[in-house]
Amino acid sequence: MYQQVEILENKEVTRDLYHLKLKGCYDIKAGQFFMLKKEQSNMTLFRPISIFDVDEEGIHFLYLVKGSGTKVLSQTKVGETLSIHGPYGNGFPILDTKACLIGGGIGMAPLYLCAKHNPDAKLYIGLREALYTEKEIQTIQSLFEGVNVHFKIGGTILDDVLWEEWETVLTCGPSKMMEAVSKQHDNTYVSLERHMGCGIGACLSCSCKTMLGMKKVCKDGPVFHQKEVVWE
Repeated sequence: MYQQVEILENKEVTRDLYHLKLKGCYDIKAGQFFMLKKEQSNMTLFRPISIFDVDEEGIHFLYLVKGSGTKVLSQTKVGETLSIHGPYGNGFPILDTKACLIGGGIGMAPLYLCAKHNPDAKLYIGLREALYTEKEIQTIQSLFEGVNVHFKIGGTILDDVLWEEWETVLTCGPSKMMEAVSKQHDNTYVSLERHMGCGIGACLSCSCKTMLGMKKVCKDGPVFHQKEVVWE
């Protein structure tokens, strides 16, 4: 069942990258997501958006405008409401080991909360140089204050990781990047992205092939251990 929640902030961070904050108290895990929709708009389906942060006032999302649905979200104003339901998904495992977190592009969003919860973790974020100006990159970096984070602009972020230092790796980003990460470290958890219609496993639109058979990314994931994933 969805609920209507108030928008506390919906600010453009850089071109097409937005920081959204919704009012309310939520019990969530890093790596989970909510389904969001603006009623009385041309959004026909809810959109899955991963959780960036949570505080005493509400929940934060960092999202990229990539289609008509997120375009509608970007045009909503403070004081308006969104329909949401969730949180969904298994989230990243809670770790008591040294963890390396690797995010590519908008895949950086769900890893911030992981880094906040694990003081022994280090977050590596790779961004494409062609997409952002130097000032925009500085603005993005400011969102990640308070955690141990290393940014790389252009090139391959994987080249900066000292793999032998880490017991566990968590990653989110482009599929090819996550596949490459899983080949570097044999204890890697990946957060998969698929088109989703419902968020509860009913529509089957997010089904994916795994070593244990077909799984639903929204319900069985989105986080899977690398040993389960069939890279296609």
